[in-house]
Amino acid sequence: MSAKPNRQAKLPESPRPKTRKATRHSVQGLVVVVRGSQGDRATAQLNDFSAFGCNIVTDASWLRMGCFISLRLSDDVIVQAIVRWVRDGACGVEFLRPLPYADAEAFARGC
Repeated sequence: MSAKPNRQAKLPESPRPKTRKATRHSVQGLVVVVRGSQGDRATAQLNDFSAFGCNIVTDASWLRMGCFISLRLSDDVIVQAIVRWVRDGACGVEFLRPLPYADAEAFARGC
């Protein structure tokens, strides 16, 4: 009879540093319009954002992890995103196409 391998063995730590890909800008207070793929609509407070995504606070109970949404960040900026996590009225979203860094920096300065 052969011994079972230890499946609980820890994986080696990754040598990769735990850093974000882009600077995250705090923009608390800015209100954005959120639209879901099923036609749902809500307003949300934008807490922070980067070229790759943002964090919003909303009372929209229909937001779930994996939902595809549109965010209206300004009159002329609408981005498509996917909800990555939802917790205590807040959610993190990842933009389907990252904002160009120059546009993200300009948006941060304008807030």
